[in-house]
This record gives sequence, C-alpha cells and structure tokens, in this order.
Amino acid sequence: MKGRIRKLLSYGLIVGMMAGSLAACGNDKTTNGSGSEPTSKSDSGEQTDDSKSSKGDKITLNFAASQNWIKDIDRELAKEFEDKTGIAIDFQLSPDDQYQTIIKSKLNTGEGPDIFMSYSGTKLKDFNPEKTMVDLAGEPWVDTLEDWAITAGTYNDTLYALNLAGVDATNGVLYNVKTFEDLGIKIPTNYEEFKTACDTLQENGITPIYEFVKDLWHTHYWMEGVSALAVANDPDLYKKLNTNEIGFAEVPEFVEALTQLQEMEAAGYFGENHMSNIYDNSYEGIKSGKYGMIITAGSYPMEMLNNIDGVNPDDYSEFPDPLVDNQYVTLTAGGTVRCISAASKNIDAAKQYFSFLAEKENAEKLYAARTDYVAASVKGVEGTPTRAFTDLTKIAGDKQLQGAEASVYFYDGGKISELCQEMFVGSLSPKEVLTEFDTARRALAKDAGLEGF
Repeated sequence: MKGRIRKLLSYGLIVGMMAGSLAACGNDKTTNGSGSEPTSKSDSGEQTDDSKSSKGDKITLNFAASQNWIKDIDRELAKEFEDKTGIAIDFQLSPDDQYQTIIKSKLNTGEGPDIFMSYSGTKLKDFNPEKTMVDLAGEPWVDTLEDWAITAGTYNDTLYALNLAGVDATNGVLYNVKTFEDLGIKIPTNYEEFKTACDTLQENGITPIYEFVKDLWHTHYWMEGVSALAVANDPDLYKKLNTNEIGFAEVPEFVEALTQLQEMEAAGYFGENHMSNIYDNSYEGIKSGKYGMIITAGSYPMEMLNNIDGVNPDDYSEFPDPLVDNQYVTLTAGGTVRCISAASKNIDAAKQYFSFLAEKENAEKLYAARTDYVAASVKGVEGTPTRAFTDLTKIAGDKQLQGAEASVYFYDGGKISELCQEMFVGSLSPKEVLTEFDTARRALAKDAGLEGF
C-alpha cells in the first residue's frame, strides 16, 4: 500500500483542498459560522461527552464535523448502517469557524471523537496525523478508490483518511453562454482578453464579476487559480515553499495575480457591493444576469439548481482563471475526508463503518444525492459532471495540476483574502499582502517545528 502511495505522489496527482475551497464552495461552503457557543453538539442539539463512545451495550460512534459538511444522505446512510450492524452514529457538529479549533483541542487532550473530518492533502497535518489518526492502508476498500482519492487522504506516505468527496476545479470562471454569445464576447485566453470581456459587460449594464470579499474563503482563489501555472513553471515550487527556501512574495506568478486582482477591483469589475456581498446571494445574482461571471467550482451550476428555481445547468460554461495569462486548471480532490481517532475505544467499529460507506451500492446512493460532486472517488461510480466542468477541463487538456492550497503547509486562504481587503482599500500593496502572509505562515510553521522554519 505504501509503495502505491509513493508512486501516486511521485506522479504529482491531485490532492485535496482546504477552503476554503471547494469544500469551501456551495453546499459545503465555509461561512462565518452560526455564532453559537464553541461546543460540539449532537444532531439532537444536546451537548455530548466525547469520552463516552457507547451507551450501555450498544456501540455509538461519535462523529465530529463542521456543521455544513454533513448532509441528509450522510444521516440516511448512518441509519442504514445502524439497522444493519446495531452500531449507531452520533453526528457532533460545530460552527464552521470553530470546528478546527474545537477538534484540535479535544484530540490533543485525548478526548476526541471516534471519527472526525478534516480537509485533505497537506491539511491533514493540522491534526498531527501520526499521533491522532489510525493508519487505514490495510483496509479492504483501499483498492476500490480512485488514485486521486488515495492521494488526497495520504500524509507522509501513510493513508489516514477515507475520501468520499468529489474531484472539482476551483479556478474556473463561470459565465452564461448565451450572454457571451449575444454580446459577441470571445472566451478569454489571457488577461487582456479577460479585461475586454469585463469592459463589454460593463458597457451593457452588467457587473462583470460577482465577488464577495466578506466571506474570507473565496477571494484568494483568484491567486490560487494560477498556482498550477506557477508550479508548471517551477516544478520544485511547493518543495521550496515547504522548506522555507522561498516565500509566496518571491513567486512572480502570485505577485502578478494579486496586482491584476487589485486592478480589477479598481476598475469596478466587482461592482459596488463586493465588500458586503455574500455567497448565498451569488446564485440569484448570476441567474438574473445582473452579474456576468464568478470564479467558482465546476459543480456551481448544480448548486444553483439546488438552491433557486428556474436554473438550467447547461446554460453555463467555464474557462481557466485568466490572471497571469494562465491556461492551467488547478484541480482539487476530496476537499474533506473522514479519519478515525487513534484514541478511540471503538476503532474496529469505526473501520466497519468506513467499509460500509465505501461499498459500491452505498457510494452510489451518496453520489446520487451529492450532485455537487462532478466525479466520484469510488471506482465504477458516476459523479455529476456539469457542462462547465467538462468545458473547463477540455480547454485545459493536460494542463491540470494540483494547487498551492492543497500542497503547501499552513496555506491559509482566509488570511490571504483578509489581506486582500486591505489591498482593495489601499492599505497594502500586492507584494505587501504576500509578505504579511509569509510572516504569518512562517510563524505557524515554526511553532509546529517544521524543518527549515
């Protein structure tokens, strides 16, 4: 198993995202949280004791997750698992903006849940996997997963997570096909053509781009979208960043991306309300034609369909993030993954639950319900590819590489987005945004004892 993982990693296959990302998108998006107290709650709303993993003779697996990560289909499958095995699943959900802190604290004190969710790829490091997670390499479901799903759940050549999320593109610019055709807008292949498209939309009374700076998980994707180009130009880029040989401020593609992002904001391409806009209002903004484009995941049209009436997903297509004349697509695989706590008293029962979820029949139920996943992690199971995702990946061809968010230790998209707010009001230059981000990231890496920092 570890040989297979090393082989996958050597090929540079897609790894998971955090943020914000895609997991941070749509129905799994990260928000500012509900404002509730920082305590884990079960689905019943009662505060639970993570140290108790059984009720009488009946095993109950405590499953911790951020509040927007668990859907109805997860609860339905958990009930089927309980009916089949007698093992119950108690979902303990925390506010989105507090989940990471809560679970880290509980894991560090040995009082963590039996099962918990994490962002994939290098984000697994946030939970100190060698000490807090069970090695899953020998589980029967491993060979049923796609290679990218294995990579997304792996850290330091060890498989620590079950990836049942989908693969998606985080840096596609989505647009209404008919609007572009009616206005004679050419699909941009570089930054100058993109500005021409924005100018044409503005001239016709359409705000070119829906941006929502208030939700910190999103704005950094304009920069993250060129990270595939950056690593194509320097194949050792992520290694250099992870060993502190260089910082983000020394990567010309990132500096140029933020410089162009600043130009876009100054040109009014985001409209008047971008500092107060929120993600939930983007669906109607795009559908109504008030806004022309949004940088988002390929599954976004399905999110629109699931959230507002009168949407035809096939009305929308995507092209690569055009900053820095980029034509690469940054893919993310399995934004969130499931892990078993090494301190659990019910590891065998938790493994049984994972095997149940990975069975083809159950995976088919999951992906049938999760239309926000454009590709499935389980072999032989279909996802829900949209026209937007298909068109985007067709444009890119073989120019598809993993992004910095999933590949660089302590990449914090929210911090970049927060600093972009200061850039938009003139308090920071693009270079200063990255310099401050480097300072914050290096401090975290040093505290974690990361070599080179």
